[in-house]
Amino acid sequence: MCQAFSIHPSGFYRWFNNPESSRKLENRRISERIHELYSEHRGMVGSPMITEDLRAEPEFSTVGKNRVAKLMKEIGLRCEATKKFVVTTDSKHDEPVAANLLDRQFSVFAPNKV
Repeated sequence: MCQAFSIHPSGFYRWFNNPESSRKLENRRISERIHELYSEHRGMVGSPMITEDLRAEPEFSTVGKNRVAKLMKEIGLRCEATKKFVVTTDSKHDEPVAANLLDRQFSVFAPNKV
């Protein structure tokens, strides 16, 4: 198998026998907590707010904003954007419509005569 992937057998066995690094274990714990916080906020939260929430907990008090942003990107979590424009015009009403007095004749002979 090592020949097929062009790797040295000692490198494979070092990878196979060694446990995960403490950094990877910590990233996994942080990622799990990020998932929990993201679901608590119903997806309406980004990395700055997640970082604040994590720092409020003693276990994750030293986590950095860039680390949280990187982990959220790896996981695929993004802040859900809210709809920014709401239509307030009701065009389907039964009220009378004002008459078109100008009828696209914009030049008038005196002020206040249309």
